[in-house]
Amino acid sequence: MALRFREVPAALRAPITAVRMQTQARLVDVGEPAKILVVCLDNLGDLVFTSSLVPPIARRFPRAKITLWCKEYASGIAPLIRGVSEIVACDPFWDRAPGRPKGRVSPFVSAVLRLRREHFDLALVVSPQWRAAAAVRATGTPVRVGRKRRKNGPWLTHILPEQRVDVPVLESHAALLDAIGVEHAQLVYELDAAPLAAERARIAHALGLASWIGLHPFASDRRRCVAIEEWLAVARALEARGENIVWIGSPRELAELRALKPASDAWRYADQVTSGTLREMAALLSLPKVFVGHDSGPMHVANAFGVPVVGIFAPGQPQRTMPQGTGPSRVLFEPSPNDIDARMMLAEIDRLPHGQREQA
Repeated sequence: MALRFREVPAALRAPITAVRMQTQARLVDVGEPAKILVVCLDNLGDLVFTSSLVPPIARRFPRAKITLWCKEYASGIAPLIRGVSEIVACDPFWDRAPGRPKGRVSPFVSAVLRLRREHFDLALVVSPQWRAAAAVRATGTPVRVGRKRRKNGPWLTHILPEQRVDVPVLESHAALLDAIGVEHAQLVYELDAAPLAAERARIAHALGLASWIGLHPFASDRRRCVAIEEWLAVARALEARGENIVWIGSPRELAELRALKPASDAWRYADQVTSGTLREMAALLSLPKVFVGHDSGPMHVANAFGVPVVGIFAPGQPQRTMPQGTGPSRVLFEPSPNDIDARMMLAEIDRLPHGQREQA
C-alpha cells in the first residue's frame, strides 16, 4: 500500500516509498462486534494519527459502538473524529501529558472499571506501552490487537510486528485494520471542522484578517527548535509580501516571544483570540492559509483540517511522522536546528501548491 505523499520533497519521498509494509494476513475473524474499543493513551499528534482508523472501522461495522479511550489533555479533538460513538478520557498514571503532572491512579482505575462494564468485543491498542496493553486486558475485552513492544506481549491476544521508524505511521496503522479484516483505502488522518463552527466564526471575527499564515516556532524539546531569530526573519519576509502573521503557541511560549519585542505591531498571537482550551486551539488551527511549524501536535492538527503545512524536523523522524493529513505538505529536515535558516523555510513555503487554501 502506497502512502499519498502530496508535496513531501523528493529527497524524503524516495526513501519512504522504497519501504512497503507487507499486507498482513487477517489475524482474527472478529465477526460482527457490537462494541469496539480504540485505545490511544498518548499525546496529541498520536491521537490525530489514530483518527485515521475510526472511519474505516465505522464503515465496516456500521452497527458497532466505537469508543475512543484517550488522554484527557488531548480529548478536546476527540469529538472531531468521525465515527466515534463515545469518548473516555483519562491521563494514565505512568505518563505526564505536556504541561500537566502525571495522571492519578484513582481516576485511571475508575476509567478501567467503567470500560469493563461495557463488555467490549474487540480492542485496537494503538498505544505501544505495556501498561496500556495491561489496562486494556483489565477491561476484560476478549480480543486485543496491537503491535509488539517490550513487555506488552502477555497482555495482547494478537500481536503485529513492532512498528518501524522508517515507515510512515499511517502505513503501520493500516496493518491493524488488515489484521481484523477491515478494508480501507490509502489512510490519511482527518478532523471534522463542522462541530467547531461557532468557535471558528468567533475567532475569525476576532482576528479580523481575510487570510493569514500561522507560525509555530515551538516544540516540547527546545533543543530541536530553530532559533527564534530565524522565525522572526520569516515573519518579516512574509509580512513584506503582504501576508498577515499569527503566532501560535501556549501563553507561556508567546510571552517569551513578545519579550523579544518583535518589530511588527500588526502580528497577532493565538492567546489574543483563544482561552487556551484545545478545542479553541483546534478551531484556530483550522483557519490559516498556511501553517509552518515544528514536528508537533499542532502541525498534525492543522494538516488534518486540510491546511497546507510546512513541517520543520530538526531532526525528528520525518520518514515516520511527516504530515499525513488531507492538506498538502512540505517537509524541511536537517540533523540540527542550527542547520535551518529563514531562507530555507521560506523556500519550502514557496514550494507549496500556489493558490493555497483560501481563508475558510
